[in-house]
Amino acid sequence: MHTTPLPAGEGSGVGLIPFIYRMKQLYILILAVLTLASCGTDSRHFKLEGRLLNINQGEFYVYCPDGAMRGLDTIKVQAGRFTYTTECDAPKTLVVVFPNYTEQPVFAHPGKSVDIKGDASHLKELTVKGTKDNELMNKFREQIHSASPPEVLKAARQFAADHPESIVATYLVRRYFIDTPTPDFATAKRLLKDIAAKQPDNGYVDMLKSMVAGRESTPNGALPKLNARDINGSSVTTATLKKARTTVVLAWSTWNYTSVSMLRQLDQRAKASNGRIAVVGICLNPSIKQCRTALKSNDITTATIICDGRMVDGTAYNQMEMVGLPDNVLIENGRIKKRSLTMSNLMNEVDKIEK
Repeated sequence: MHTTPLPAGEGSGVGLIPFIYRMKQLYILILAVLTLASCGTDSRHFKLEGRLLNINQGEFYVYCPDGAMRGLDTIKVQAGRFTYTTECDAPKTLVVVFPNYTEQPVFAHPGKSVDIKGDASHLKELTVKGTKDNELMNKFREQIHSASPPEVLKAARQFAADHPESIVATYLVRRYFIDTPTPDFATAKRLLKDIAAKQPDNGYVDMLKSMVAGRESTPNGALPKLNARDINGSSVTTATLKKARTTVVLAWSTWNYTSVSMLRQLDQRAKASNGRIAVVGICLNPSIKQCRTALKSNDITTATIICDGRMVDGTAYNQMEMVGLPDNVLIENGRIKKRSLTMSNLMNEVDKIEK
């Protein structure tokens, strides 16, 4: 029987060694890729995936209230599923805005991924799984599900005190003690002190501390210094706020229905006031184009509109020491009369001044 000779090295252990070595390297590489895929993302990104019942297609918005991400992103929904990936080199808070303007906080960490599940018709019952902070937020939401407003505040205060090392505590302090029609700056200040000690590298905590200190230290009624430009390039200063007998400064955005409704109603009041009422709207949208489109579709033509694209980091928003969305400052004869009023209370106060 004739046997064809093997090329040099083949058929011997010596020739197989390099081949086996290369195969091991390839196996390790494949294993690493599969492991990375199972983790969801790499060490410099954060991934959010979700599936909701009772929704097929649509869009969600996502923004970052702590300023770690500029602008507003869009999440596309197909067949009830969605995926969103963002750069992430440090823990940060994302807020997902649903079509009915319900907001869901998601706490992002580098290299991590989370999964959102729930029913689009019961958005307050969503769960976010994948990291410790999001699991903590799930527990808090379950705790306050049937609680009264005073009980919710008590629970938020206790949770922040029990978990000062978590960025969830930072979110709750702003949500329940700063960004509210009746802020409790004393509680916020006390909680932020403990949070800052546990999160020394979190610049957002320092920003909130400065915000609270600014609101506490402003003399009663005194207008802060304002130096901005409106969307047409005209200067808007402290003097602008003193021209009319009544001026309302309102923080608004196109994705927050309540704030758009407030701006529309205030603009109508200003139109009918014969110059006695002025409105200055601070738009928190990252896009002036979006701002202009909303103004046109809502027939808002009298209000002075500021939009620098920097959202909550915007100059005017911070100079006016605003803390929420919507937020407002009611000015009478050049002095601050009230802050952070509900729509009904704001209109009642305007009526009192105009009588």
